[in-house]
Amino acid sequence: MDAIIIEGLKVDTVVGCFNWERQIIQPLMLDLTIHTALEQASNSDELEDTLNYAEICEISAKVIQDAAPKLIEHAAKLVVNALFTTFPAIESIMISIRKPAIIPQANSVGIRLERHRNDFRPRTGE
Repeated sequence: MDAIIIEGLKVDTVVGCFNWERQIIQPLMLDLTIHTALEQASNSDELEDTLNYAEICEISAKVIQDAAPKLIEHAAKLVVNALFTTFPAIESIMISIRKPAIIPQANSVGIRLERHRNDFRPRTGE
């Protein structure tokens, strides 16, 4: 299966459950594996035949920064929903979000979600 891979996307944002965390900007590190058909782009060599990587990164960062989530689990869901909504050609998304240096004994802590288009239910009435 074809995939676009984005590794180590740094998003500086307010994130966390504790009062002190809500007062500071912290980095999150995102890794995305986005399954989509790349055959047409591989033949045409044209940007309009693939997903724009810069746009994927911009949307991912903006949705997290705008939400200032408490949990990285929620941040991941917001990114997945935004990308499915923006790019109908996406078949599935695997996203990992790590919060570096938050636990002294660990380089980072994080989560991974994997969602398929048929799992996605766009919200109505918004």
